[in-house]
Amino acid sequence: MSLVLRCAQYVFITLASLSSSICLALDNPSQSDEKLKQILSDINANLVEKDYQSAYQKAEAAIDEWAGEPNFDFLYAQAALEQAKYDEAIFALERVLVSWPDHIPSHYLLGLTYAKQKNYAQASSVFSDLLNAQLSPTMRDRVSQALEAIDRNTQKLEQSFNHAISLALGHDSNVNSGALDDRIVIGGLPLTLGQSSLKTSDNFMRFKYRFRGSWQQTQYQGWRLDVNYSDQRHKDAEQFDRYQGNIRFSYEHKKDDLTLTAGGQFGVLALDDNTYQQDIGLYGSTQYNISTHYFAALSGFIFSQNNVQDRNLDSRIYTIQGSAGYSSASWLLRTDIGYTWQPARYEEGEHYGRDYNFISGSVSHKTGEKGLLSFKAQYRDIEHRADHPLFLSTRNEELVILNLNWRYRWSQALSIDLSASYYDKHSSITLYSYDRTEWFTGVRYEF
Repeated sequence: MSLVLRCAQYVFITLASLSSSICLALDNPSQSDEKLKQILSDINANLVEKDYQSAYQKAEAAIDEWAGEPNFDFLYAQAALEQAKYDEAIFALERVLVSWPDHIPSHYLLGLTYAKQKNYAQASSVFSDLLNAQLSPTMRDRVSQALEAIDRNTQKLEQSFNHAISLALGHDSNVNSGALDDRIVIGGLPLTLGQSSLKTSDNFMRFKYRFRGSWQQTQYQGWRLDVNYSDQRHKDAEQFDRYQGNIRFSYEHKKDDLTLTAGGQFGVLALDDNTYQQDIGLYGSTQYNISTHYFAALSGFIFSQNNVQDRNLDSRIYTIQGSAGYSSASWLLRTDIGYTWQPARYEEGEHYGRDYNFISGSVSHKTGEKGLLSFKAQYRDIEHRADHPLFLSTRNEELVILNLNWRYRWSQALSIDLSASYYDKHSSITLYSYDRTEWFTGVRYEF
């Protein structure tokens, strides 16, 4: 927790003790309304007991009647801040300062509210002006510490970088997604498949690098950059060695419970030292936090896929996806459902074009302070757009993917991974049916 937040917690204790002296103003005949006294007493009691939800509910219910009354607005601001209602807290404190322009606790609380809102420029301005006022040595020290914390957080807010490298050893039971059966039937005639078309297993070594950068423009807006590179080498099946990389950049706007994201991506896949596929596209998403723990999201993707070795595999990809989930300190549950249109770019490759709906669910759970266990299941129902020219029928397929992963963090930088995945694809054309199991263990270093 940052120093600013610790100061905020500490100052509420101080402010609660000040509330009795503030309420002394009620002895003035112009503020002797018994109803107001009772409301202030009830809200203050909830604040002292740290029942911030009740304090805010009572203050919100009375705001139409008592907004503009400085004693009420000051207590309302404290309750609103504890409920993360930052805009409401700021408006209330500004009303207090209209009546009490030299009220030090209100200036201080206003600066803390701006800091919680990550509006560090405004928070710094409030605290800097406060240093020019007549302050007690204790309050002056708190203000100075808050300014130092804001300077540190401003540097973090403006830009941050994270790198991760990992090395894994594993086994793939079906490197080439080969057929399960060595015979297929074409036009009623059985044919025997060559060895290269059959299921082939092999061991592999995989190296990965990931970079994440962020550049915050304001407390609400920022830019993100993700760079990923993977190099997988096989022990025997060298023709399936693959190199894969992608660059993703995005713009993010986050305010209160709503997050909007828009960006683009470029990726390259190489097989056996030769470029195989390139993709470029745009994506966007909207996520809304329904409550503290529940969220919903809607995403869209548009990509163009270029196959360097076979133009018939060129396609365009359009995806719409809805998501919902639950998040807490120890659990993350998420489900996604959507539909993808993938038409071929050229008419002669239309039998490779396909459309599919999909659904997936994932669960992540922190197993103690250092462990993270994750499980994900995916299902796709795939329909191709045209008859296959050789088999004279349309491919209809179902694909199930299961993944289980456990990560143990030895330290802040070093962790180990254990992972297992299973793929099961059933196709109306036997040649394209396969199953596949992949497992690996590796180490990961972040800096």
